[in-house]
Amino acid sequence: EVDHSSRIVKKLKLTGVPAKVYKNTAFVKNMFSSALEVAKFEGAKLQTVAGLRGTVKKSVTGKGGVFRATFEDKIQRSDIVFLKTWKAMEPNKYYNPVTNLLLQEWQPMRSMTELRRDNNVAVPYSRDSQYREVKRTKQFNT
Repeated sequence: EVDHSSRIVKKLKLTGVPAKVYKNTAFVKNMFSSALEVAKFEGAKLQTVAGLRGTVKKSVTGKGGVFRATFEDKIQRSDIVFLKTWKAMEPNKYYNPVTNLLLQEWQPMRSMTELRRDNNVAVPYSRDSQYREVKRTKQFNT
């Protein structure tokens, strides 16, 4: 009855900055918070603002979230390194959609208008909710 064939994903862009730069290698910080997160993204493709491409190599032991990455060319210390990725999301279940309408006894929920009409209940009246005429006096150059 409920279709589970499609997946909902969210687009992420993780950013970090080089902590130390060598020839084609750099240590990047502030992208991940632990070595476990780095291990999950080993081999992922990186890119700098300058357009240089690279890959995540390995986590630096003892420093949470800092990792070694290699690039096509030497990157600048002022570059920003980013990683584009997708994260699978589970949507909030607000309702259970009915896709099988073969059940004849099923009826949708009635609206407040239908309930009021069927039970002869008047719409609640509030005097504060009614429109009033606005009276303004003309004042020039005061």
